[in-house]
Amino acid sequence: MTLATKDHVCEDTNGDKEVQRTALVHNRTIPSWVKEQMHLWGERFCFPEWDDDEDANDDCDLENYRFDYGWKGKDLCHSKTSPVRISHYAIQYTDTGVGTTLTGITHFTSHAESHAGYCHGGSMTCNCLKKPIAVGSILKIVGKIVKCDRRKVWVDACLVAVAEDDESEIEHCTAEGLVILKKEC
Repeated sequence: MTLATKDHVCEDTNGDKEVQRTALVHNRTIPSWVKEQMHLWGERFCFPEWDDDEDANDDCDLENYRFDYGWKGKDLCHSKTSPVRISHYAIQYTDTGVGTTLTGITHFTSHAESHAGYCHGGSMTCNCLKKPIAVGSILKIVGKIVKCDRRKVWVDACLVAVAEDDESEIEHCTAEGLVILKKEC
């Protein structure tokens, strides 16, 4: 992983431009296991802003993408400057929804560091942290629908490191969640 700084030009409400320096924008190198495994994860699922440093579409203005589509602020977990950045999603659908799996990669940058060389665990891991996560790690994240009952959807997730042999995985944490879908009118 290499670190760099980047100048961003922003306009304020008066139309004046000011240059803001964003320190430590992370230019990452995607591990070879991602490209080797991704075809097994299912159908690629992406938006231009999520993978802009690797898969940018030349027709898309990435600097203004969020604003052009109605968002007001920065993306918490997909942008280049996110402390923990998730990208490269792929999805495998099932007919019933149960068993549908979303897989991606998670990059833990130096902005997520809380202890010398390690990332903050906190509520992000639901107290299920099994192994500390080193700064700079790129891990695989997998979420799977395990149960559906009308508007309630139960999801299990895990965060794993892929070993150098590209076959074994080291589990860092697991989580369970309940999603309540919006009521249809």
